[in-house]
This record gives sequence, structure tokens and C-alpha cells, in this order.
Amino acid sequence: MLCLAVSLCLLLTDQSDNQPIPTHEVVNNAQNNVEPHQPMQWFDVWQRSFTDSMDFTVSKFDGLFSDGSHTKGKAKAEGRIQLSWEPRTRDIAETDLRFRIRVSLPHLENRVDLLLSDNEDETQSDTIKAARSPSLGRQDNTTISLRFRPNINSHYSFRVGAGRRDQLYVKARYRDAYAFNSHWAMLYDTEIYQYTRDQFGAELGTSIQHVSSNNNVTRLNNRFYFRDNSNDWLWRHEIQHLYPINNHNALVYSFMVEGLNKPTYQVEEVYTGLRWRSNPIREWLYFEVEPFVLWLRSEDFSPSYGMALRLEAYYGKGE
Repeated sequence: MLCLAVSLCLLLTDQSDNQPIPTHEVVNNAQNNVEPHQPMQWFDVWQRSFTDSMDFTVSKFDGLFSDGSHTKGKAKAEGRIQLSWEPRTRDIAETDLRFRIRVSLPHLENRVDLLLSDNEDETQSDTIKAARSPSLGRQDNTTISLRFRPNINSHYSFRVGAGRRDQLYVKARYRDAYAFNSHWAMLYDTEIYQYTRDQFGAELGTSIQHVSSNNNVTRLNNRFYFRDNSNDWLWRHEIQHLYPINNHNALVYSFMVEGLNKPTYQVEEVYTGLRWRSNPIREWLYFEVEPFVLWLRSEDFSPSYGMALRLEAYYGKGE
């Protein structure tokens, strides 16, 4: 059922853009299988219509770079939309909207793509809203950027865009992966950036991943952020364990600790949760239930109990 989990350990990156594979993508790979022919439902019509309208818009944008000589392929958009209700003991009305859109531009040799998301930090794409650190100003921020790569398989990428409280920024990133064997692999990355108000910043991250013989996946993620405007480091350590149940269901356990290095190396928050992810209807439509416990320094580390309920739809991939 899960031979692709082993290949995941060997690759660890999405070869189209050299991005680390987020946990939700790992679970998607573990669950997806070829569906038998099914009659069209209203949600299929919505997904197809949304994909077609996005493709029409981006093809017009890509056409601005055409020299009129010959076609170089069709511009396409792909991404995901996620709606969440994340009530907890201190905020029962917490809701969240996550989205990410990636547009490939064939008339620019597929070396430039357009990115639009609710957050420029892909490493927190699976985190509940209350657990996302406000220190970097990443909550409720729409980010749009153009990403350039020297070639389509390059480990280097460069971005210029706007985000994080309406600031302009430029960013340079390097990412690569190394497979020790068929079970162990490591992803490492570093990036530097300059924001108009937050000034200079840098990040360093490593992720160690193990795929067991029974296709369970364990990941240890470590990340450090340097912030010039406050002259300190934000750090995050996280362990995740993926247990695939069958082609349509999987469990993901997460434990995360985040903190600062000033005034001392201190913990700012602790999070643990168990996520059940399922796609029983369509391979592009997911449901999630995640009970969790969150401890925040701002709340004197008093435990806050919650339950995240999510609906997530993908579009564009495989179309």
C-alpha cells in the first residue's frame, strides 16, 4: 500500500520546486490511490470549475511573457484551501483559513513561478492558529511573491514579494536532501531575507526522517530564526510520527516546543496533538480531526485543551 513512503524518504523534496514535503503532503501520498470511476457530484463540479477558472486566469498572465513565436506549454495553477474551526478552552470561536496557490509560467522556462498564500513560512503549514508564534508577525498575513530559480532543478531560489504586515521583501534560499539509506534521510535548508520594516533575517533548518519497514514515518524537525530588529533567535523543535491506517485514513502525532534565546534560552510554548486525516469521498478532499493541548508562556503555561476540525480541498494537481 505504501511503497511511495520509501521513495519519500529518498527524495524528501518536491522536485518541481525543491520544497520540503509538509506533513499533509506525506499523508496525502500515503493515502492516495487510483479511484474507480465515480459519478460527478456537486463538489466535483465545484473543484473542476475552480481549477478551470484559475487556469484561465494564469494563462492570461503567462501570455504577457509570450513572444508570439510558439507555445511552451500551458500555464496551470495548483494549491489547496483549508477551512478550520479550532476551539480551545480559552477561545472557543477560533477559526482559520489557510490557502496556498502556485502558478507555473512556461513562457519563463518554468524558472519563475507565482506564489500566493496566507503565510510565507511553509514549515508551519500544519500548525493550529493559536500555536503559530506572533513573534515573526506571521498570523493572518497574505503573501504574494515571484520566485526565480536558475534552472528547474536548482537547489537555489530567489523571491521578491510582499507580506508580513504589508512589507516588501527579498529572499534567497538553498535547500537540499541527502538519503543515508532506504530508511533514513535528511533535508537541510538555509535562507536570508530583508524586509522593509523588520529588516534583515535568516533561517536555518534540518529535518531527519525515518521510514520504518511497516511504512510508519517519523520526523525530527529543528528550525532557528534570527531577527535583526530584536537581535535574538527564535527556535523550534518538533517530532512527528505518521501511522497510515489504510488508503484513506492516517494518524499523525505531533509534539512541538518553541522558544527564544533571550533573555535566556527559554520556552515560549509547548504543543501536542493527534491528528486523524481521511479522504473517504475523493482523493483531493480531506477531513481532519485533531485533539490537542497547548501551553503558552503568555497564559502562564496553563494547559489549554482544544479540538481542530478541518476541511481541505486540493485543485490543479494531476489535472
